[in-house]
Amino acid sequence: MSAVGVILFLCLIIWTIRTTPKAPPQIEKIDPPKIMEYEGNTIVEEKDGVKIWELTTEKIFINSTTQIARFEKVSGKFYQEDGKVLELTANKGTYNQKTKNIHIEGDVELLDGDGGKLTSKKLDWNDAKEILIAREDVKITKDDMQAFGDRAESKDGFKHFFLKGHARVLKGIRNDELGKRNEE
Repeated sequence: MSAVGVILFLCLIIWTIRTTPKAPPQIEKIDPPKIMEYEGNTIVEEKDGVKIWELTTEKIFINSTTQIARFEKVSGKFYQEDGKVLELTANKGTYNQKTKNIHIEGDVELLDGDGGKLTSKKLDWNDAKEILIAREDVKITKDDMQAFGDRAESKDGFKHFFLKGHARVLKGIRNDELGKRNEE
């Protein structure tokens, strides 16, 4: 009987080895994409429950590592304490979620709702200093005033501004009159 017991024991070992499931293949680690792309998105910034600004874009690309958003075809609004709203349009820009700073560029146009208009190549919002900075080919028009410079800064939505670099201000002249004078 001992030979039969040994044979049965060997058969049991062989059966166990053959029927033991194989280890599953290792799961390949998949890193999530670092750049996420969205279409038609809006970013809103609030402080103490009050909306400070909002930006709507045709396309937005968010780097999940750096938390910097890059966007194309921007339109936005900056809300002022007095209830006025500045309306913005530009070709592209970036938003740093850590610093809350915004950089906009390409055919920048900012309208104040009262007939005032700012155009420039670039516009920055510095959140820590709560200041708008327009740079490169800055032009500000309102009523019969036109201001030009390389840079303009404002802490109150361009009601008051500080011009730097090749700065000049023309008063008593409207935009259509300036064009006529330049043609003469």
